Amino acid sequence: METINTTSTYEQQIFILRCLEERPHSTHELRAKGIYYPPARVKELREQGYSIDTFYRDETDSTGLTHRVGVYVLHQNEVSQKEGKFHE
Repeated sequence: METINTTSTYEQQIFILRCLEERPHSTHELRAKGIYYPPARVKELREQGYSIDTFYRDETDSTGLTHRVGVYVLHQNEVSQKEGKFHE
């Protein structure tokens, strides 16, 4: 599993976009990959024009507790298709 080891907001935004380009990810999954507070980064991405929906599902953590978590889905739009904005 790919993880991120930086608190840079910009780097975390790039990382989240790359994850969401592969498939939808939940808050729990993004935290496990090193994003401390995914909802804040997703909100920032939305404010930049990215079309990201949130759906909810139950996920069980490593202790066996079930939590209702957000699942983020990135949709293609003009912003997400611009070359170079977050692509290296």
